[in-house]
Amino acid sequence: MRRCGVETSTRTALTGLLLGLLALPPAWASNDVIVDKAWVRESVPGQTAATVQLNLSVNRATRLLGVSSPLAADGEIVRVERRGGTMQTHTLPNLRLAARSTVIFGVHGLYLMLRGLKQPLNTGERVPVSLLLEVGGKRQTVEVSAEVRALELSYKHYNDPAVMDHR
Repeated sequence: MRRCGVETSTRTALTGLLLGLLALPPAWASNDVIVDKAWVRESVPGQTAATVQLNLSVNRATRLLGVSSPLAADGEIVRVERRGGTMQTHTLPNLRLAARSTVIFGVHGLYLMLRGLKQPLNTGERVPVSLLLEVGGKRQTVEVSAEVRALELSYKHYNDPAVMDHR
């Protein structure tokens, strides 16, 4: 069976493109730090703190020294652990990240907290977040814009006969 010249040339082009992409260095090779998937949940009336969810990837060994936002009085790096059947929260002075690693904040007990919110966080808005890092002995600040996402059903309390919506 003979193949059409167009099909063969298309396969050759796609094979060349694929091999070229595989030869490229990772996207982060030119940067020491990449932050992505940054977001926070919308706040409810009276809420004074929010958790920033994000992925922090580093090329070189790095220390996260702090988190801040102009929309909050303070920021903290927090670890939550289960000890003796209870959950305990510990504020960390910093967090060491190994070279070529990624930390996902918001899962596995590591959180970035913004405390003393100065205004409500509304769905669709953006929250400016600054991460203070030490990379190769030098301090640098990485600015991130975190999307404010809608609350999920978990913010509602079910009581008979109505659902209490705290928004």
